[in-house]
Amino acid sequence: MQWPGHRFAALFFLGTMLLFVALSAIYMISSRANDTETGTMLAVFAPSTSERDVFGKIILAGSKPIRPTWVTGTWVVHADEAGFAGRLKAHGALGAYTSSPILPQLAGCFAYVDAKTVQLFAINQ
Repeated sequence: MQWPGHRFAALFFLGTMLLFVALSAIYMISSRANDTETGTMLAVFAPSTSERDVFGKIILAGSKPIRPTWVTGTWVVHADEAGFAGRLKAHGALGAYTSSPILPQLAGCFAYVDAKTVQLFAINQ
């Protein structure tokens, strides 16, 4: 039995990465918040913006900062007033994203948790 060569492995890796990028783009586009939405969402600011400035812009937009993420300039925020996503964008956010029904999260080493499970065990604030 002859095994595929390095060319196959490289093409397989490239194809997998292109598929990942395409699916990630579709996911981000589908979860983008319109300007009138409220609630808990992900606020994305330019990575060059300092965390202090990001925090200030979140407060100026009238929202409650919940926590930063591991990505620089990206925070989980919450507000109940109408037009929240639009205010975030007006204060410099590159985008505001709502949660989607297929929100993937890692739990431990091998578990996969969907959005309904996350909500079931979420701490209400």
